[in-house]
Amino acid sequence: GAIAARTQGHNDLTEVNMSCRYIPHRGAVDLGRAHLVLDGDDARPTSPAEAEYQDALARRLFAGSPATTRVLRLSQRRPSDETPEPSLQQCLRANKRKRPDVRRRHIPSSPTLILDGPGLRDNFYLNVVDWAATNIVAVGLEGVCYLYHPRAGLVQPVAQAAGGDEGGYVTSVGFRRDGVRLAVGSSGGKVELVDAQETTAHISSLGGGGEGRASSLSWGGPHELAAGFAGGAVAIFDVRRRGGAACTLPAHRGEVCGLRFAPDGVAQLASGSNDHTVRVCDVRSPRAARLELTAHSAAVKALDFCPWRRHCLATGGGTTDGSIRIWDTGAAAERELQSVATGSQVSGVRWSVARRELVTSHGFSSMNSTSNSVRLWRPNLLPVAQLTGHRGRVLHLAVSPDGGTALSAGSDETLRFWKISSIGGAGGEGRPPPAQ
Repeated sequence: GAIAARTQGHNDLTEVNMSCRYIPHRGAVDLGRAHLVLDGDDARPTSPAEAEYQDALARRLFAGSPATTRVLRLSQRRPSDETPEPSLQQCLRANKRKRPDVRRRHIPSSPTLILDGPGLRDNFYLNVVDWAATNIVAVGLEGVCYLYHPRAGLVQPVAQAAGGDEGGYVTSVGFRRDGVRLAVGSSGGKVELVDAQETTAHISSLGGGGEGRASSLSWGGPHELAAGFAGGAVAIFDVRRRGGAACTLPAHRGEVCGLRFAPDGVAQLASGSNDHTVRVCDVRSPRAARLELTAHSAAVKALDFCPWRRHCLATGGGTTDGSIRIWDTGAAAERELQSVATGSQVSGVRWSVARRELVTSHGFSSMNSTSNSVRLWRPNLLPVAQLTGHRGRVLHLAVSPDGGTALSAGSDETLRFWKISSIGGAGGEGRPPPAQ
């Protein structure tokens, strides 16, 4: 080693390089690597990914694996001609890519349950399926409305189509938000109210609020019911009063085939029509539409307000349009947030709270791959899944209260229950999940 020695004839100290055959050249000693090897057992990696990262780090810092290279050298190391190691950032990115993949989500491609629905009319403009918060399904088949109880598997007739000439039929159904009351519209333009839990208890009949059949229904508050008619009128009833509508909104120029109140806290009502427009009205001052959305080029039956985001409305257009659009109804003017062309008729739109996704149903299509299906979308309208099985166009769509099951009804006179998420409650085998 290098030691200090006093040379003869000089009184000052000078450095003299001396070495011993038992001591290597200190300039070539890698003390950092020595410490790493000696202390390695005290910090063993806990996973293969961590071991790979530590090895890459050691190669980068010490130009080789500390376990296989020499720590003590008798001479200086020669320059290396090897390819330089990647940077630490590259090592980290590579390590991140090699981490185990998260288990992919499985969505069954077959329905969990199929029910026959003889008498289900092949009519795009009707709305004869709804799913209550109490986990009861209402379905209108010809002149009778039935209730299906998923947990018990029971079916009960609950109401007869009212008014109209002989051969009248159910044109719309709608549960109140608590699921206790059910409104049933008919081809004669009348709306019946029944107790959904005491199916023999008929409450009242509401007079027609417009011309033609009552094609769509939607509940606002406990006593506020809106109905859309074939003549283009939208009437709002106070169900505590007898007689006609409490107020009437400005009429569309075509049949009102879609109707939806916004969630609690937002006093808005959206109506879709065969005149290719969607109108958003403030129910506190309903004399004029707050917004008129005109981007669709076909009838707009499919519409739904997002339950977790204020002023967010999803709409879907008919055969010649085939688009899904998401709107900001809180804006002062028409403001579209997202849109996607589906290539097929959009007959239903519903938000699912289980994974915060959008569920849509589809009918006629210029592309066979997208017709007669139920599709899932992320809120940014990126596709998640497509479910097929109907032998005719899908006309109606509903989603269970927990968002885990979608119900589609088609022109093939079948009702199909699709498991779209396992986050919701676990129902019985082959049945939709019970109410939470």
